[in-house]
Amino acid sequence: MISNKKLFLIFIPAILIVGLAFFIQIIKYQPLFPKVNPEDSIAKEFVIPLYPQDPIIGNAKAPLTIVAFEDFSCESCSGQSAMLENLLQKYPNKFKVLWKSLPVSEFPYPSINAVKYGYCANEQKKFLDFKASAFVNSSSLSETILQSIAEETNLDDKKLSKCLNSTEVADYIDNNKQIAKILNIQAVPAFFINNKQIENPKAEYQWEEILELTQ
Repeated sequence: MISNKKLFLIFIPAILIVGLAFFIQIIKYQPLFPKVNPEDSIAKEFVIPLYPQDPIIGNAKAPLTIVAFEDFSCESCSGQSAMLENLLQKYPNKFKVLWKSLPVSEFPYPSINAVKYGYCANEQKKFLDFKASAFVNSSSLSETILQSIAEETNLDDKKLSKCLNSTEVADYIDNNKQIAKILNIQAVPAFFINNKQIENPKAEYQWEEILELTQ
């Protein structure tokens, strides 16, 4: 018969593991920036800058633009991305998604590395393929996994290496972080239409209503 003391010693590692996992989730999803009073912010008059390096998902000539701040390690981002891609197939000329990568996660791997790979994949016009694979591996985006995704996506090694170490990719990420700070983005995904943040829809029909696709 196992004594109470031995049972306690057995359960200590399990308790520590659960506690660590809970702590990581708290850190991972804590607000990105301190909350500010909207009246004291310049966000109300701020026009989100759109860069040539921003990946565009959908028809670039579509009249309505959704600006999406997302992170490859974000499960909610993956779900929203899937809904929007389904709608783009149904309404290919109605709207487009302009993607602004915003690395927010440090656990289990810093998502900034995945963002760099995504930027470089977009340079080689393979962002959609990279994004799909990155979201499948959203909880394990180590350097090894990212290299594997790059190979599966058929990214040119020399171009990729040069891009990953360029000042352009670092500047792009810093610019998006500054934009997110000005907009007072507290979590990803964050979506903007006509420079106004919308409440994240929970279903495709809610996206259809927001974008007025059913009319």
